[in-house]
Amino acid sequence: MVKYTKAFKIKVVERYLTGRDGYRIMAEEFGIGRERIREWSRLYERWGETIFDPSYTTHSPAFKLEVLNDMATNGLSYIEAAIKYRISSPGMISNWRSTYEREGSAGLVAKPKGRAPMARRKKKDFEEMTEVEKLKERVEYLEMENAALKKLRALVQEENARRTGSRRK
Repeated sequence: MVKYTKAFKIKVVERYLTGRDGYRIMAEEFGIGRERIREWSRLYERWGETIFDPSYTTHSPAFKLEVLNDMATNGLSYIEAAIKYRISSPGMISNWRSTYEREGSAGLVAKPKGRAPMARRKKKDFEEMTEVEKLKERVEYLEMENAALKKLRALVQEENARRTGSRRK
């Protein structure tokens, strides 16, 4: 989820660029940091309001390395690199840099997002199990089911006791 909407960023930047208020006043009014307003303003001046569009681009490791090398050779700051390479968040470059320092170029490879899928047991794996293994698995399943039912019973009893006002002794 995005912390600040595109409309909010444009509103803040355009108000700053009109020259009515400075970073400090706007930061206090909108409850955001002065640096953030400065970043948004510079990005907006260079790329327009499309820089605030949500981007689902995954940058290649080669691109990330190019940005980091350019920063090192030319002494660019995070915001300068973000402006030059059309990256909406200088913080992303900071993350790349710390990952690169920790793990090297292998750390710049995009990792899959989200939770790993659960491995499903194939039917033939179940058929290949010995009778003892099948029985052990069945016992384990029934023990989990039994524990769940005991917990449910305890919760129901607790709720009934709360309703009637009596307590177990």
